[in-house]
Amino acid sequence: MRPGLYKVTFALAGFTTLVRDGIDLPSNFTATVNVELNLGALEESVTVSGNSPIVDVQSAQHTAILKRELIDAIPTGRTYAQLGALAVGVKPNTQAVGGARTATQQRLLLHGMPAADNTIDVDGMKMNSMYLGGETQPNHNDAMTQEVTVQTSSPGAEVSAAGVHINLIPREGGNAFSGSSFVGYTGSSFQSNNLTPELQQKGLRQGDAADYVYDVNAAAGGPIKRDRLWFFGSYRDIANANVIANSFYPDGRPGVYDQRLYQFTVRLTSQLTPRNKLTAYIDRPIKNVPHDYASGTDVLTAARRRTDVLYYTTAVKWTSTVTNKLLLEAGWGGTVNAINFIYQPDVRKPRGTADWFSSASRQDIVLNTRTTAAVPEQHDYPFLYMLVSSASYVTGSHSFKTGMQWRYGPYWRDFDSNADLVQRYRSGTPDSVIVYNTPTHSREHLNADLGFYVQDSWKLRRLTLNPGIRFEYFSVSIESKSIEPGRFVGFRQFPEVPKLPEWFNLAPRLGAVYDLTGDARTALKFGVNRYNKNDTTNFTLRYNPASLQSDTRNWTDVNRDDIAQDNEIGPSNNVNFGAAPARHADPNIKRQYNVEYSVGVDRELFPGVSVTAAWYRRVFYNLEKQINTLVGLSDYTAFQTPSPLNGEPVTIYNLNRAKQGLVDLIDTTSTDRDTSRQTYDGLELSFSARLPRGASVFGGLSSDRTMTVACEGLAPQPLVGTAATSWDPNTFRYCDQSQLDIPFRSDFKLAGAYPIPLGLQIGANFQSYAGAPLAVNWAVPASVFPGGQRTQSVTVNLIAPGTAYLKRWNQLDLSLRRIFKAGRARFDASLDVFNLLNSNVVLNENQNFGASLGAPLEILQPRLLRISTNMKF
Repeated sequence: MRPGLYKVTFALAGFTTLVRDGIDLPSNFTATVNVELNLGALEESVTVSGNSPIVDVQSAQHTAILKRELIDAIPTGRTYAQLGALAVGVKPNTQAVGGARTATQQRLLLHGMPAADNTIDVDGMKMNSMYLGGETQPNHNDAMTQEVTVQTSSPGAEVSAAGVHINLIPREGGNAFSGSSFVGYTGSSFQSNNLTPELQQKGLRQGDAADYVYDVNAAAGGPIKRDRLWFFGSYRDIANANVIANSFYPDGRPGVYDQRLYQFTVRLTSQLTPRNKLTAYIDRPIKNVPHDYASGTDVLTAARRRTDVLYYTTAVKWTSTVTNKLLLEAGWGGTVNAINFIYQPDVRKPRGTADWFSSASRQDIVLNTRTTAAVPEQHDYPFLYMLVSSASYVTGSHSFKTGMQWRYGPYWRDFDSNADLVQRYRSGTPDSVIVYNTPTHSREHLNADLGFYVQDSWKLRRLTLNPGIRFEYFSVSIESKSIEPGRFVGFRQFPEVPKLPEWFNLAPRLGAVYDLTGDARTALKFGVNRYNKNDTTNFTLRYNPASLQSDTRNWTDVNRDDIAQDNEIGPSNNVNFGAAPARHADPNIKRQYNVEYSVGVDRELFPGVSVTAAWYRRVFYNLEKQINTLVGLSDYTAFQTPSPLNGEPVTIYNLNRAKQGLVDLIDTTSTDRDTSRQTYDGLELSFSARLPRGASVFGGLSSDRTMTVACEGLAPQPLVGTAATSWDPNTFRYCDQSQLDIPFRSDFKLAGAYPIPLGLQIGANFQSYAGAPLAVNWAVPASVFPGGQRTQSVTVNLIAPGTAYLKRWNQLDLSLRRIFKAGRARFDASLDVFNLLNSNVVLNENQNFGASLGAPLEILQPRLLRISTNMKF
């Protein structure tokens, strides 16, 4: 059923008919309505109104529900990620003050899970893209959304992964023409300054700031043919320009990260018959980023440009109410996210020319700067499609559902680079180069991310069981490819590799809810659920010989011309670099999975006011380890040297020169839990209150920690360009966090809206996050090695995890709205203040040992004012 207000009629022979009116039914919620019928004639009817249920006593899930009215009232940047971050336990990976980065996707983290395990649904259909293993999702056209649900625990068998589950319930057209519009604007004169002398003394010359932000979002819907066919359309135009900390043009002007996003959405709804409904939509964003870069980048030469090739999501869905108990659904959809990341104009040089050799990207690993050119140009073409179907059967005691989800499609990637390398410096002195096998053209094909599931909600008096099981089949293939030669590689011809991997897995789910008091006001909830690790083609990319590969080699600028010539570059750390795969998957490698255990209680304290306490534990299994079959610990020479930080002895391992370049890496599944394990523990306390006059407030506290033991040669994460490097004992320093004092870290959130006299409404959003963990990474210089004979680049962390953190990130946003009404029309004028307290907390700092250690790289944007209007009719 779609979200909204419902009327329920209770009729039984010999009793008076009772009508319960005004039941507010949100999405992903089972409302329990209890009534008492009096003796009387069936023809007699009594209509009553009451508070809607707020405790779900039939589901073990925890879900935050954001209705359209609340979305409009709370000050945010109006994206699903910023709305999802309102839920207790959810953490954003970056700041978003006043929508200053609305066109840039935030990542959401939950209960120890990475962003790639999040699920973003539109009307129940998964719309994650294939990019970065599913980590990115479509840009959000806010006006298309009627309601947002944020599920943070115990997803049922119809959901594959264990991260944040956000379901966007779309708006639809109806028999009456309706529409809305939002216009918001921020200029540079609307922002304060939070750059202090203290920050300047630490090396921050320019803080983060907004040059301008505007957001125009309009929508309209209505009938094409009354009672049969309706339309809904929406347009959004977002643009923002952000000053990035410590980035400048050559003339001294602050660098600006600018971007613009146009978005068009069209949705058609047809009532084919009284019991059959067909919907179809397409959402077409067009996004351009002229300058994509981070702190310390030369904006003129080293920023990337992002251009869209083809970018859209689309779906067609059929819904059939066969009987009042049986519901059938089927659909097809697609998410296409084809984009380019290319050099600035005139930076790309013709391959093999003198300018090409001299125009390599230059990176200072101590000062954290990049000049001359960006990282290699990147062209991504992921095309992900899906087929879904389900059948739901609901009786008085059972709510049964079974279904199928199949996602498939190709992913093409191309890379190229000036000089086929990056030159690296240590405070201006040449140190090493990162050599690439460019040009590259990799082609993977997701054959099947296929899931069949069965689940039920079985009511046994006060106890409700939520059993389920999911069968999953996952298969990816590598297409054959011929690639032209590059500077460090010759012509390459690679054959097809089918079914790498091919996994068959089960994921059982079990939840239980007990209505403790029998009046649907107190629910004890329990859950034990298995979730397999989400992926698209990232696992397979690691083993595609045609994918981007890198090799860090020593470099001595003999003739001091600041150009890395071949005779100045040291030997490779992989003798087969670019020519043959140096990294392989054990044929018996298993799919990673995790098991979530949860215990919680929901209690309605007063009508409309509820509290929740919940404990979570997540245990990860089938963790990967990496082995180099040609190199072992005995092939390293250990020596100790004083830490440049505090003088304590640090053990360094130097690979014997006879073994340099011998690489045969095998990724396999670790079986020793003493040396390879990961756990998450978390406690959450939250509340939600629906107050009189339409007021609403919610929030809570979460405290958690993740503990990792990785002492078996943990396999590098499947990032584009991950180097195939030897198993390295230098990475084992502090590898066992169970022996360290890793503390629990706490976050707090509070948000809501409250009407006051004179047609005014106050909205507030306060979020407080624990500061990010810090490291001190020491790139050990060659001079430290005995005789200066460093065979490969070595970086070690000089401080134990859990000993240093950034300061807390506290942000208070406030909104004041004046509401005007005239008939069916409503007009809101709003003044929003973001980061009201003008916090300048450091969000990221240089963690590389050297003169710039601890220098701020990013601070919270200063206090920001936004003026906006919102009209509905």
